Amino acid sequence: MRMMMATALLAMLMTTQATDAKDRGEPQAGTPKVSASKSYTAEESAALGRAARVKAEAQERIWDRKMKIIARGICTGC
Repeated sequence: MRMMMATALLAMLMTTQATDAKDRGEPQAGTPKVSASKSYTAEESAALGRAARVKAEAQERIWDRKMKIIARGICTGC
C-alpha cells in the first residue's frame, strides 16, 4: 500500500514539474526583443532603464512578501 502511494505521489510531482518546464520555455508576450541594428536615443535608453528598474523593484517586493510569509510560518518567535 505504501509503495503504491509513494509511486502515485512521485508521478504527480513529476507531472507538475514537466508542465512547469513547458511554461518556462515559451517566450513572454510582453517582453520586447532587442535588435542589434536599432540604436536608442538617450531619452529612450533612460526610459528603458527606468522601466527595467521599476520591474525589478516590483519583483523584489513580491519576493520579500513571499519570504516574510514563509518566515512567519517557520519562526514562532523567541
